[in-house]
Amino acid sequence: MSVSTESPLGVRVSRAELVARELEREIAAGLKAGTRLGTKDDLRKRFRVAVATVNEAVRLLETRGLIEARPGPGGGVFVARPAARIAMSHVVLGFRTGSTSYEECLELRDALEPLIDSHAARHHRARDIRELKRILKTMQASVDDPAAFFKCNWALHRRIAELCRNGPLRSMYLALIDFLEFSIDRAEFSDFDGAAMIAIHRDLVEAIDAGEGPQLDAAIEAHQPAKTPRSERWRR
Repeated sequence: MSVSTESPLGVRVSRAELVARELEREIAAGLKAGTRLGTKDDLRKRFRVAVATVNEAVRLLETRGLIEARPGPGGGVFVARPAARIAMSHVVLGFRTGSTSYEECLELRDALEPLIDSHAARHHRARDIRELKRILKTMQASVDDPAAFFKCNWALHRRIAELCRNGPLRSMYLALIDFLEFSIDRAEFSDFDGAAMIAIHRDLVEAIDAGEGPQLDAAIEAHQPAKTPRSERWRR
């Protein structure tokens, strides 16, 4: 599998970034922590790129907390464990353990959400929408189980973020999602309304499918917690 440096919009992207995006897509599709992606040489042959390109792609994914490169016999490139992703989230965002509140991270994530959704509306393909709708069905089946519901919710937002073409923005957003999911044990599931949440996210996916415009603006506004009581803002 070779990679092209031309994006659909005609903007040149480094080969390393394209390799990193493809591996990131595969990881987001459901590869389990600890899955071996191969050695660097395996990846070089697979993507038909130079050694330097593979090394840079691995560095990018390590920075994003998505993979771990292990040296020596039996080593290679592996999907990172959640703990490694959280640790990298702290590095990327400047978190200090115990000093960053759930609400502070949620506020930042909500500020980035419109940019992420706009990228998704601009760059999605039909298969992306099908995958988002599949996750919505899983969310629908979990409306009576808040913990399971929010696991699906984070998966949905990770999948939307995968469509973002801005690497730093995508990495920061995903780091925040990891932190929020890691911290959900401290959340209180009071007044949980799964049906309303499903409706909000279904409208968001439909608006992303329709592309940028008033429908997307309205869906993003509905998804924002501005009118939600402070005690319930963890929901989304």
